[in-house]
Amino acid sequence: MAMNATWHIGRKAIIEYLRPYLDLSEDQVIAWNKVRRWKRRYSLPVETQPNGKPYIDEAVFSLYWSRYLRALKKKAIVVPL
Repeated sequence: MAMNATWHIGRKAIIEYLRPYLDLSEDQVIAWNKVRRWKRRYSLPVETQPNGKPYIDEAVFSLYWSRYLRALKKKAIVVPL
């Protein structure tokens, strides 16, 4: 079984791909700042090509997102005292 490696290259493509996940703004500057903040705070897997263009790999992101949601669920469980 072969995996289809789909990359979203460039800021606009990354923003469009991540919009439903991160609730990104329609304003490109605000949306890109949020993507950068998520990369810094939560290790969002946005990489950079040798020519300086950012990209995100769908397969890597889907693994990241499932782990993030799992961690969020664990954190939300509160044990009563």
